[in-house]
Amino acid sequence: METNKITIVSCSGASDTGKYPDEVARRIAAKDVANMVCLAKIAISDTALIKKTKEQPDKIIVLDGCPFNCAEKILAKEGITNKVHLYTTDFEIKKEVTPVTDEKVDEIIDHIKRL
Repeated sequence: METNKITIVSCSGASDTGKYPDEVARRIAAKDVANMVCLAKIAISDTALIKKTKEQPDKIIVLDGCPFNCAEKILAKEGITNKVHLYTTDFEIKKEVTPVTDEKVDEIIDHIKRL
């Protein structure tokens, strides 16, 4: 992981609100602004990835798509606490109401870049 980039971890849940965090993380990583961390590898206690993630000098951006907060809980379980937690609802996204749009994804990415 490059240390001059944002570190981002996202939910990739089955609900439509889970698509936003995943899409945002993938797009911001594709723009070479962030290192996307695999939440599933953290969930299975991949010690090398957990160690690298904990060593990040800046806060980790954690994106969750619903109130279950799976991404945040998985990181907390592994002792990863240096994070900023964002919800899709912070951006007026409502389950089964708000379709995924480029404009809304870009709005979230712009917000993350300002952090």
